[in-house]
Amino acid sequence: MTKQPSIYSMIPILRAAEQRSLSGSPAAIGAFNVNFYAQAVGILAGLARSGSPGIIQASKGACAFQGGAEYIRGMVKNALGNHESFSKVPIALHLDHGNYESCKQCIGDGFSSVMIDASSLDYEDNIRQTRRVANLAQKRGLSTEAELGKLAGVEEDIVNDKTTYTDPHEVVDFLYQSGCDALAIAYGTSHGANKGNTAKLKLEIIADSYGYITDEKKNLDWFIVGHGSSTVPQHLVDEVNAYGGTLSETSGVSEDMLKAAIHAGVRKVNIDTDLRLGITAEVRKYLKETPRVINKSELLSQVNDCFTGKTKVLDSSGNQIEPGKLVDPRSYLQTLVDKDTRILREDYAKQGDFHFTRLMHRIEERVADHVFHLTARVFNSLELADTVKNNN
Repeated sequence: MTKQPSIYSMIPILRAAEQRSLSGSPAAIGAFNVNFYAQAVGILAGLARSGSPGIIQASKGACAFQGGAEYIRGMVKNALGNHESFSKVPIALHLDHGNYESCKQCIGDGFSSVMIDASSLDYEDNIRQTRRVANLAQKRGLSTEAELGKLAGVEEDIVNDKTTYTDPHEVVDFLYQSGCDALAIAYGTSHGANKGNTAKLKLEIIADSYGYITDEKKNLDWFIVGHGSSTVPQHLVDEVNAYGGTLSETSGVSEDMLKAAIHAGVRKVNIDTDLRLGITAEVRKYLKETPRVINKSELLSQVNDCFTGKTKVLDSSGNQIEPGKLVDPRSYLQTLVDKDTRILREDYAKQGDFHFTRLMHRIEERVADHVFHLTARVFNSLELADTVKNNN
């Protein structure tokens, strides 16, 4: 077991991106959602290859999937400790889209950062709820993210039919009054794999918000976050569909648009759907290319039953998800967790199932490749790791 590195609050990590941006080379930090061990290893491997700091974030749903926030923390720490190369990767462990109760839980369970999403409330109530969480986090030296405005789409139990754009004139006041360190703003992106026409994103909302923060000389302490930022690569959608998926009308934020958003002032970029698509493509491909595996691996046989419809997979409303529309890995891996809560948060070699372990390693590599691509070629966070350590 190698020595485990510190898990940072988001502040020194995002500050490193802002400092690089001030030098004339706009940069941001990738925030990647995690649900199970192979995904954590893949994210960390991609960050290590690019020498980038990063943010690993878990939603309320991910915490519930693994049985609690403390198990997410333990899973990520195990991944860090089991790989020597990860010891040089500064990360924050962040709760994504939490409420007061889940933020409080994660603060107590060893997360280094939390997001309180009170954007459904009116302006003053949003501030009050955010302040409650920020006060708890600050006592432990943790960072807090909030949201102002509303993104369209579905994120866990948050559903918005349309975007309510952030008013840049409110940003500084909100940050001062709420005490948060990072603010997710709504400028036209949306959650999920169907983001609509992102060519019409309102980058001026980012630029004006960042400009007001800079006028206050707070740009090294306050940071703008871009939610709903997955690129939804067409080749991943095509691969999912080539192996039994029936996804349609998908769209993401182009890499050029992400670079423009970073240039305008975004310093944290959230990525979830991209990883879901890559993982699902890898699982479908493996099951299709090695059909006899379901006779050799009980675990993969159970997963395959979800894709064939033999096992019904339900959404949060209790409705069955069409097998071809399955994208969220939790939906088709839940059957494994139901039988053994530890199975998806440990090193898979312990299971003694060769094919399951082989698939998980392929998932790790798939995730790592995409994380490396984004950090090195889109986010411009290449080799920022040492800057974080020196500033902390």
